Amino acid sequence: MNTLKYRFTYYGAVGLTLVAVTSCGASVDATVGYSLRDRLSTWPGLAWLDPVTPISEASQSPRDTVYLAGTVGRHLPLVGQGLYELVDDSGSIWVLSTAAPPPVDEQVTLRAAIRYEQVLLRGQDIGEYYAEELERLPPESP
Repeated sequence: MNTLKYRFTYYGAVGLTLVAVTSCGASVDATVGYSLRDRLSTWPGLAWLDPVTPISEASQSPRDTVYLAGTVGRHLPLVGQGLYELVDDSGSIWVLSTAAPPPVDEQVTLRAAIRYEQVLLRGQDIGEYYAEELERLPPESP
């Protein structure tokens, strides 16, 4: 009985500490919180901490902002803004940025807000979701 109580308390404390560290890291600096959650998500049983949302699931995310990762595809020129396609294994999404778009075929991780642009064609909505880049995260060092 005491052994069970000890294990529950020990594992509960460890879990609470991990959650506190990742949450505090996120409030101090997004890149610190992101990298902590990313590293912890590789541990067995902690995959739910992975902050990167697959592009195919980004439009259904209940969060205000999401982390997206992928390879830069095509660019479209815009005056005063950048527009580029971000592609991962699950799909692709267009990213609107105030900065210049990254080079084609570059791996990018970013924090973005998912938006929907409604386009009506003969009364039918053919709109599309896009990502508004809030922050481009630095590449992970090996």
